[in-house]
Amino acid sequence: MRIIDFLERSSSFIEGGAKFIDIDNELSLSYQEVFNVAQHIAVQLKEKGVKEQDVIATYAPNSVAAYCCIFAISQIGAIWLPLNVRNTLEANLKLLKKSDTRLLFVDSNILASNPELGNQYKDDCCLSFTGKEIAKVNIETLSDKIDQTQEEKLAKGDDPELISLFSTGGTTGESKLAEWGYLTWQSMVSIQMELMPEPDITSTYLVSAPMTHAAGVASFAPILQGSNIIVMEGMIPDVLLSVIEKYKVTHLFLPPTAIYMLLAHEGVKNYDYSSLRYFWYAAAPMSVEKLKEAIDVFGPVMVQSYGQAESPMVCTFLSAEDHADAVATGDFSKIRSCGKVAPQIELTILDDDANILPAGEEGEIAVKGDLLMRCYFNNPDATNEIRVGGWQKTGDVGVFDNDGYLSIVDRKRDMIISGGFNVYPGEIEQLIWGHPSIKDCAVIGIPNEKWGEQVTAVVELKDPEVRLDTQEIIALCKQKLGSVKSPKEILIWDELPRSPVGKVLKKEIRKYFWDKVGRKI
Repeated sequence: MRIIDFLERSSSFIEGGAKFIDIDNELSLSYQEVFNVAQHIAVQLKEKGVKEQDVIATYAPNSVAAYCCIFAISQIGAIWLPLNVRNTLEANLKLLKKSDTRLLFVDSNILASNPELGNQYKDDCCLSFTGKEIAKVNIETLSDKIDQTQEEKLAKGDDPELISLFSTGGTTGESKLAEWGYLTWQSMVSIQMELMPEPDITSTYLVSAPMTHAAGVASFAPILQGSNIIVMEGMIPDVLLSVIEKYKVTHLFLPPTAIYMLLAHEGVKNYDYSSLRYFWYAAAPMSVEKLKEAIDVFGPVMVQSYGQAESPMVCTFLSAEDHADAVATGDFSKIRSCGKVAPQIELTILDDDANILPAGEEGEIAVKGDLLMRCYFNNPDATNEIRVGGWQKTGDVGVFDNDGYLSIVDRKRDMIISGGFNVYPGEIEQLIWGHPSIKDCAVIGIPNEKWGEQVTAVVELKDPEVRLDTQEIIALCKQKLGSVKSPKEILIWDELPRSPVGKVLKKEIRKYFWDKVGRKI
């Protein structure tokens, strides 16, 4: 199965009805028209000599045009490499080199402001486009079917083994490339459709976070289900909220940091969200207090999953019913978790010697199933490092409760060793997030002669003009968590460093403190 098969097998391709709607570029195409455009582009790729399993990258903001490029890449059996526009140019150039990319689809504006791309990828290897243009041809002129001669050039061979390459988060080091084969894609979409069946009203999926990451990946199940696909370039709170109301959006994906931005928007309660069925969040833990606020604002529609580039999106699932039940009963232990193990997945907790641990004991989360990546691209040593006894280790520390709910304690590498005690930042951050003045926070260990590492919180305020009583928060942490786990200091930064997908980069915060002593980063 290829990515384009999700489009071609969709009810909306067969019967019509739903559309791809590009908000920023004022473009609306039926499923059939998107397919036709993709076919025209695929013919161009063939004429340029692109072969099956060549790597083709897309480097552009969210747009329907970008979807057409992705489907075209899939049509000829090439390998799709998405590049995030929020990455630095240097980081994306490294990914292009690491992947041995054969051809690049790049947004015209990005190409104009980054001549290095033009030098590296000449005209025969670089197709530029903007929202309504692909390869300098107006997208609407490509919406008719290709002719028979062109169709013969696209004769389908066997399903390709390798479908796409996805860069890992790079939150603890340089990004690697995870290989997703057809089993990964089929499994992910199948699990997603089982966990989030088609809504009971006309379904509409909104892509606002970068489509090169989770928000885009999560769209292919709705495409197969025949949903309207609404695409917008970025997350401007009032625009996004108005789009939910205007287009009666039924499901969307956002990382927690983006949801915090929506909740902090002064007009968040001025819109109608009654169409929403699934408001999906993942990528990082979410504050329980802000989750309660989100349920109050958006309704009982919040759902959470757990995954990573190496085992994407849906290793666990916490349903809307679980969220609603927690609010109704006042028992928030469930929504501190990331849910139960998803269907078609095996998940366990391992100790440092790869022994399976029982419920209640913390260890490294490990996964089995068709959902897993094939391997790291051209990096067998890194692949072997995370695989043991048939399991794939995640680098995350977790624990199951007796009811089968998995809680993420923290990244293994983020653990702080203070005075000989292991301290995981996650539970401290969860407490600090609940403060009404705090937008986001990160807890790290900084150098300390007495304890080795001093537990320290770095926070970003909702309103920089509001005075924060840091001693009050430290006292609260001591009361709830004890003195060992409580921060010894709380620092206020104007803005926390974040990855292109919105994750707080603790390594950059640690670097600020640890560079001076030349140790842990």
